[in-house]
Amino acid sequence: MKKKQKATIKILKGLLNNIALIDEKCDYLSYQCLNVCKNVTAYEVYKMMTSYQPKWLGRLFRIRDFLGKRVGIRSINGFDTLEEGEPDIGSKVHFFTIIEKKRDTLTLVVRDFHLDVCVSIRIIETNDFKEELFIITSVKNHNIWGKLYMLPVSIIHPYIVNKLLKNLNS
Repeated sequence: MKKKQKATIKILKGLLNNIALIDEKCDYLSYQCLNVCKNVTAYEVYKMMTSYQPKWLGRLFRIRDFLGKRVGIRSINGFDTLEEGEPDIGSKVHFFTIIEKKRDTLTLVVRDFHLDVCVSIRIIETNDFKEELFIITSVKNHNIWGKLYMLPVSIIHPYIVNKLLKNLNS
């Protein structure tokens, strides 16, 4: 595990109890945080984040799906509209499966032959008016295709998450 990842895990464990990672020895680890209004649930955060995707992100998803088909990576079609109502554990939201869902926690996983991804959304109470939101993404590669896929994704992923976080302020 890289030095930066170890430092990130140390920071996250200091802030959060029982963070969900895809694997103890993940190949990619990233987190973004933001102050949010009190009384928003982790699932509501996810819905707001994915309610609008910039056109360039939609194009990136289409390119990803087109190229991925060539090497057996299934299409994900980006962040299309979610169904009404609250999904349960085991339900699909976009291309993720919900494996944990509480008011302050939403853990989403997608497993593939090439790599596994876990996105954990955690909300931590900070004061009477605000809470701190953490988006933690971890990836475990299984083969060369997963590693090649993650080369560009690891660079652009934090930028994408930060753009989607702007939907919370809209």
